[in-house]
Amino acid sequence: MKRNNKYLILGIFFIIISFCLIAGYYYIKPFYDFNLNNNIEILKEDNDLIVLSINTNDKYISCAYDSDKNNNISYTYTIDNKCMIETDKTIKNIYLKKFIFIRKIKLDNLIIKDDLPKKLYLALNDKITMNTYVELIASKTNIIYKAKDEDIVKVNSNKIKANKIGKTTVSMTVNDVYKKDFEIEVTDLITKRPKRFDDYKSNLSCRRYTEAEALKLDEILENKIENVGGYGTRAAVVESMRFLLLDFPYQVEYFFENGRLEGGQNKADGEGRYYHKGLYLSENKFENIKYTYSGPSIWGCPLMNWEDWGTTFKKGTYKPNGLDCSGFVTWTLLNGGFDVGDRGAGDNLEDITEVNDIGGEKVNTSVELFKSGKVKAGDLLGVWGHIAIIAGIDDKNVYVAESLWTYGGPVINTYSFAEATDEFVQTVLLDDFYKEDGLYTDMWY
Repeated sequence: MKRNNKYLILGIFFIIISFCLIAGYYYIKPFYDFNLNNNIEILKEDNDLIVLSINTNDKYISCAYDSDKNNNISYTYTIDNKCMIETDKTIKNIYLKKFIFIRKIKLDNLIIKDDLPKKLYLALNDKITMNTYVELIASKTNIIYKAKDEDIVKVNSNKIKANKIGKTTVSMTVNDVYKKDFEIEVTDLITKRPKRFDDYKSNLSCRRYTEAEALKLDEILENKIENVGGYGTRAAVVESMRFLLLDFPYQVEYFFENGRLEGGQNKADGEGRYYHKGLYLSENKFENIKYTYSGPSIWGCPLMNWEDWGTTFKKGTYKPNGLDCSGFVTWTLLNGGFDVGDRGAGDNLEDITEVNDIGGEKVNTSVELFKSGKVKAGDLLGVWGHIAIIAGIDDKNVYVAESLWTYGGPVINTYSFAEATDEFVQTVLLDDFYKEDGLYTDMWY
């Protein structure tokens, strides 16, 4: 009987010890699994003073750090389960303490932030170079990209090539300790961005896209704008313009406006102009159309034309709906995050508010101005009755996005500086209007 009691006591003791070990493991394990990279934030960094906020999510964790050659530990304070480190010295290690347990974390590879996109859309056979910005505390940064499905995209160093329609995950690893995934979707709804505008693109036909495809194109446009800095930046305006003219595979035709939301003779929406976010490609967009005159009609579908102009436009005939010059520019601005109103092209009269009156600095166009470095993509060019927006600029030419009936709709024309000076009277410099450039580039390649 005594022997049985002895075994019973030993069994109970073993169960208690096992329970304590298991409970302790699950209680302490999160402390050791704690990922500093995902829980640290720089609050300010001025005059060599750095403040780190470490979110511990555990009121029992305290923090310390060392910042000198002798490894002297400096204890820090905690606010709402966040350890606050404020120092003007280089932090070498952070120590996390939970009861009697101490964990030392070296900061040689501490990732502060990166600009890796959440998702990228690529056209088939497109090639991109990933130049991801990573801010970390390290003497050397080694970034490796790897695709989960290399049939869809092929990765070579930081170069990615789209081989097949589909979706895959690409991983970015930094110094073998920091890993982050992003998604790439290869689609045939867009084309590989050419170095020069394609003058031979087919005109957009009526109802070319299903509603699902039209929504996906809107999603792609929004994603591209987000990846260049987001709405409300110069880069976003430039990207919306480049998307419609370079990525979108069809030519949106020219259509004289039947009216606009403000100004003009008639109230009309989506008739030669389309003042909404996204592309006007499916009839579900009719829900947002406020005024109609001869429509509604999506891009590429027949719409009654009321203009007599040249041999192409005759009053009372049907033409494919599209964009006039100011309709194209205001659509571009709106889709970049700048709601300037559905305005017309400038007559340069003080009592009429037109697209060239949105703000910025109005200057006379000249060769010297283009050579000065002041002119950027996203700035406006105007002449009486016509407005255009710059799609790119290099050391010899200015690439102008504009819509005229003689061009068949929105295109990118290449002008030498002298030709652009002869063609356009006024340049509107918009640094003060945009305020932020985002990930701006002078050219798209």
